Amino acid sequence: MAYKYESVLKSFQYSTESYQVISDFLLSGDKTNPKVMLKVTDISKHFNKRPNDWFANPSTIIFIKALIKIKIKGNDKQFIKAFKKWLKSDTRKSGITQKDDSTEIVEKLENKEIVKLAKDIEMIEVKKGNLAGSENGKSVQGTWIHRDLAVEYARWLDPEFSIWISQKILELVNDGVAWNEIRNKTKKDYLPLTSAIKKYVVPANTKTKADIIYGQIANFINLRVTQQKAKDIREERHIQANELTRDYFEKLELDRIAKLQIFAEIIISQLQTTDLIKLSNMIANYEYQD
Repeated sequence: MAYKYESVLKSFQYSTESYQVISDFLLSGDKTNPKVMLKVTDISKHFNKRPNDWFANPSTIIFIKALIKIKIKGNDKQFIKAFKKWLKSDTRKSGITQKDDSTEIVEKLENKEIVKLAKDIEMIEVKKGNLAGSENGKSVQGTWIHRDLAVEYARWLDPEFSIWISQKILELVNDGVAWNEIRNKTKKDYLPLTSAIKKYVVPANTKTKADIIYGQIANFINLRVTQQKAKDIREERHIQANELTRDYFEKLELDRIAKLQIFAEIIISQLQTTDLIKLSNMIANYEYQD
């Protein structure tokens, strides 16, 4: 989208080297495996940190607790199966029984119990063994975490990555809010235009069906904004026949469409311009005031 979030961080550039290291880590693992685990041993060394320190971090415990509860509430069948197996076999002395609500059970667990639970249900895996042992030439010794934990782990590894992620989230949220606002505006502004078309243009062009007239004027506007006909827009942006082309426009395009719709409504209702060729030319020559 054209809109970009502006803040004091707008000039911040995340290190290319660090980005490559983090992205390689986040994209590692067997993508065909729904229980994909990412090895954190090597990347932790790169940033001079230890996995055990992350597991002991209070914010990590809060995050893992929340993730476990979300998986339970989301009815993640594989996860719930592993959780029930853990609950049945665990010999904790906390007084919790299998009759207790699952999310309440998680909330009552102490920090060390949460880490133990995460290991038992395979969200965390620590492999110990002979340093000489290997699989496909790679050491089998080390610590792995489930991909659902990976971004949070990466943010802990590198504060600058965390800042970069926060910036991208703000951009995404603001892009989404701004886009929705202007898209809703184009929908609202289209109603007065359609009323004007119905009142003035349709009666003046009796040889042309009403739905074709509406489509032509909409196409005049789209053509002025994108320099493309509706068919070409759909092909280029891979828009299905049952989808609206304007749902695929960027914010700047939608903003210009909103202005053109107001302009078209004025020249139709106030100037009573009803000739389709004249309407097409006037819209094509409209000057934006961005």
